[in-house]
Amino acid sequence: MKYRSLLIFSLLMSLALCLHAQNALTIKDYFMYTNVTVSHNGTTQNVQALIDTGASVCVIDSTFAADSCHIISTESNAAIGYASGKIKSFVLNLDSISVGGLVYPETRCYVIDLAGKFQEHAPKFILGGSILKEELWCFDLKKNILTHIKKTLPKIQSAIKWKNHENYKDAALNFIYLNGKISGKKTRILLDTGSKHNYLPMNFGVTATKQIESMRGDIAHKITIKKVGLAEKVSMEIDQNIFLLDFVLDGNVEPRVNASFLWGKTFVLDYKKKSIFILK
Repeated sequence: MKYRSLLIFSLLMSLALCLHAQNALTIKDYFMYTNVTVSHNGTTQNVQALIDTGASVCVIDSTFAADSCHIISTESNAAIGYASGKIKSFVLNLDSISVGGLVYPETRCYVIDLAGKFQEHAPKFILGGSILKEELWCFDLKKNILTHIKKTLPKIQSAIKWKNHENYKDAALNFIYLNGKISGKKTRILLDTGSKHNYLPMNFGVTATKQIESMRGDIAHKITIKKVGLAEKVSMEIDQNIFLLDFVLDGNVEPRVNASFLWGKTFVLDYKKKSIFILK
């Protein structure tokens, strides 16, 4: 009876740890969100964070920081880059953030007026590459669950290699660049899960199949709505994986894709091996 009780207790503890290590994923407008706990100066807040591989670091909205976390950024003390330049910002070390049961003390975070730029679409917190690179994060886009993997990866169906700032001098810290072909043309492709659309430069040689209204904005500019060309079902080939994607045509200097080519799949981001592992 004693051993049976110990076995039941052990199983319950294993189940509790497993559940504790899981975070729900919310998919909205092609963005992925998960719950993050932010702690600073004795204040703790739970917030839905945007998972953004196109952000080198973590970012907190200045209004949320002031109203909910009592973080007052009176003067800029840093600069943060975006697609076409840099803006002044305020940077601090949060006491901690926690994601999926993992606690990250002294997390460096930039305070930016996200609400002023993205209005009602603004995230309150952005989970960037500085945290994503710390673990083997597993994204189950069938069950919409985020977990971290401590041991050997489950069965791997395929692997997509990437390059980063160690390979490209012009690449931002922690950015993920895939190498492949789009519409048969060799190119590097930025993986930006914080992007609403997939984008191709207008001079890439792909023709729009229709016009749509699209919102554009970044940390330096308020969102605007304009008509843009959309090229539908364009072939993207990466490491013998072929995907058919829709691309908005604009003036960006290089192609970028969000996580839409991974919808319905389970995959792991491995920053150490610079690989996306798609699981069976």
